[in-house]
Amino acid sequence: VPLFIILSGYLVLGKEISVKDNLLRARDRILIPLLSFYSIFHIYAYLASKARSEPFLYPDFFINLTKNTHTYLYFLVILLFLYLLIPLFQPLFKTENKEKIKYVIVFFFTNAILGTIARYLTLREGDAFHTFSFWIVWVGYFLFGQWYKKFGVNLSNKVLTFIFSISYLVTATIGYLNFYFYNKGSDLFYINGQSYAEEYLSFSVVLMSLSLFVLLMRLKMPKKIMEFNPFISGIKLISSLSYGIYLIHPIVMDYINKFQGITADSSSMPNLPTYIIVNATIIFVTSFILTLIIQRVPILRKIIGIK
Repeated sequence: VPLFIILSGYLVLGKEISVKDNLLRARDRILIPLLSFYSIFHIYAYLASKARSEPFLYPDFFINLTKNTHTYLYFLVILLFLYLLIPLFQPLFKTENKEKIKYVIVFFFTNAILGTIARYLTLREGDAFHTFSFWIVWVGYFLFGQWYKKFGVNLSNKVLTFIFSISYLVTATIGYLNFYFYNKGSDLFYINGQSYAEEYLSFSVVLMSLSLFVLLMRLKMPKKIMEFNPFISGIKLISSLSYGIYLIHPIVMDYINKFQGITADSSSMPNLPTYIIVNATIIFVTSFILTLIIQRVPILRKIIGIK
């Protein structure tokens, strides 16, 4: 998720676009898919609850609107606000004053990291962030993408690999300790089943994300692979459908797991690795086919962000 936010800033912040065109892009690419799948997700949840004879809380449809949709669609909520503010961010990068840009980026990262720590240390009750504020902590990632495109990063791959490795070890260690102490009855760094180490804006994950992004952007594929047309065509096809696959896959996942019985505990699954491979493959292929169908039906194309 952080890598995608960084990449979004890398790709869209540097392009000149009018306020009107930017609003239309945010509407077509984000708002319509967001509202469409928010409704589809809740309709599916209602039908699934009836099929499984489970209770369905009707007020949740409205309550979740203020909780970043309370689903995987929170990702689109973040992007919507960031896209709407592109006309405000773009002038920042028209200046060559690196110190001013660096100050803004560091400010937003510092605010996000401290806000996340504060949530686990003091803001134990209620939602520290919601639909209309959660995007603020992601601004640093978004701006960093354009920073890298404009100025680059003056660190060698060895240094970046070292930063990533140490950050990864710190994340894994803190994650283990969080889980260990949680099982001992302490929830100091645990809120609603999620530990601080798992947060996308924990200090170590921020370092992991920034270093990995730069390393990936510097990565060069072997010439033979880049000249292999079937590989390139396959990548382009999957890329064109990836947004739709993302929007559809949780519904497919729920149906496959809860209605078809493909779970880690299923008697047909000999072990966990087999389940992961089979489950992921079925969900990806099914979501891929559904997205391909939707893409070719004019009246449905808009729900996956295609005019």
